[in-house]
Amino acid sequence: MLLRRITQHVRDQNWFAVFLDFLIVVVGILIAFQINAWSDRQADKRALHVALERLYEEIQTNIATIDKYSKRHTDIMTAGQTLLKRVRDPKLNSVPIELIAKVFVNGFTTDYSTSALTAVLGQQTFQGLQSNELRPLISSLPAEYLDAMEDEQTVIQLVDTHWVAYISQHLPVGPLWASSYKGTEWESYFMSAKAADDFDAVSVPEFKKLATTLIFQNEIINRAEYERLILIEQQELRDVLEKALALIEAEVK
Repeated sequence: MLLRRITQHVRDQNWFAVFLDFLIVVVGILIAFQINAWSDRQADKRALHVALERLYEEIQTNIATIDKYSKRHTDIMTAGQTLLKRVRDPKLNSVPIELIAKVFVNGFTTDYSTSALTAVLGQQTFQGLQSNELRPLISSLPAEYLDAMEDEQTVIQLVDTHWVAYISQHLPVGPLWASSYKGTEWESYFMSAKAADDFDAVSVPEFKKLATTLIFQNEIINRAEYERLILIEQQELRDVLEKALALIEAEVK
């Protein structure tokens, strides 16, 4: 219809009407582009909000994970502190197998979920977040997770390459492994092996001799302090994640 009008105006040499017709066409095209651009921005915003909501849930899960594993780290740190008191007690008359196992054999790392974080960082509209504080905070999370994991990885390496090897030179490690895996899916294996007399008993006199050495006591202190560092790092990460939750909640409202 518009094309017929333009054609008729050209035939009539009504150039002002032709100009108006072309102006209407150009304005219509510009409006259509604006509508499409607005629609695309809204779609991107919705996609980003969905990604942020998933990140919110992932962060909540990671906070729960920190709370769960920090209890285990606290348990090992406390075991180290208790063991140190026991070995410094002149009245020591038993071998605290469970405490030794926790200090010299136990080790684990905390697994954090980061798939939703990766998805948010990969959003093209990520820089369009309304909160100027949220953008750098989310961008810093990969490094925050890495910092929290580094000390755990160091401890695992020390358990594998140093502490187990060290205690193996001084005490039969069978009872230590059995105690370390107590309450896990491997408990039945170690308990059956112990029942089969595969493990030698730990001699109290031999242990008392070991307990008085500075090296042994320093190894206990080192493990306990590493666990303290891990707990500090995890608390710092937890604080950052709590802040991220508050900012995300404000962003998606």
